[in-house]
Amino acid sequence: MTDLLLRAAVLAAAILQIVFPIFVNPFRDGQNSLRISDPSQIEPAGYAFSIWGPIYLAALAYAVWQLAGAGRKMPLTLRIAPLAIVLYLGSSVWLAAAKFGPLWATMPILALMALSACTILIVATSAAERSAGWWWFVVVPFGLYAGWTTAATFVNVATVAPGYGFDRFGLSIPGYAMASLAAATAVTALMLWLTRGNAIYAATIAWALVAIIVAGRARGAAPEVLWTAGGALGVVVLLTLALSVWGRSGGGQPSTVVSPARSTPR
Repeated sequence: MTDLLLRAAVLAAAILQIVFPIFVNPFRDGQNSLRISDPSQIEPAGYAFSIWGPIYLAALAYAVWQLAGAGRKMPLTLRIAPLAIVLYLGSSVWLAAAKFGPLWATMPILALMALSACTILIVATSAAERSAGWWWFVVVPFGLYAGWTTAATFVNVATVAPGYGFDRFGLSIPGYAMASLAAATAVTALMLWLTRGNAIYAATIAWALVAIIVAGRARGAAPEVLWTAGGALGVVVLLTLALSVWGRSGGGQPSTVVSPARSTPR
């Protein structure tokens, strides 16, 4: 596949993920086809899913920029093109699995999407080729996508797996929710370290955690689950701030929390 065709495929996949939900939407009319057992105690409030709007629009902006804008001259965009295609196509495939089944397939599909988005973000934040365009058209779109799919992967598993007789490793329902939050926090901490405290990624994770707390309070989730979610939120905020300060002081690696106008890493 030529470079131009590869870039065109990125744009086509980005457009498809926006159009596809018009025809295949498992959540239309307030339905949730994933909820085949009792609601998960870490299912976010409904408003949180509105973040897909900015995610899709940012992805489309990136896809246009990497094909027709200054991004076409940036080698980074060509390196991450295959992963971007997997990520964008994954969004449509996930919706099809959630709508038509098998529902268990939503778990590996979303995990693959998260892996693709997180890998792109790690590569982007480690790149030497930086500019305002790099920040707004690469870091922001994939920071949003990586953050939300990281959180959504664990929520997806907690929602779908019990419906297949999964025994939660012998844990109680609150215990399983707390373990899921702890695992998600560990992955988030690793990602923050690898992306030099990326603020976009951190803010998206925080958005998901706040929505989990809001929904948990409304549904009467166990207090220990709410406290765990609050603790996870605190860890994300403090770790992001610590990595930002450390990066600004010249310690370790450069931080992407700084102004997007910076054109070169420390």
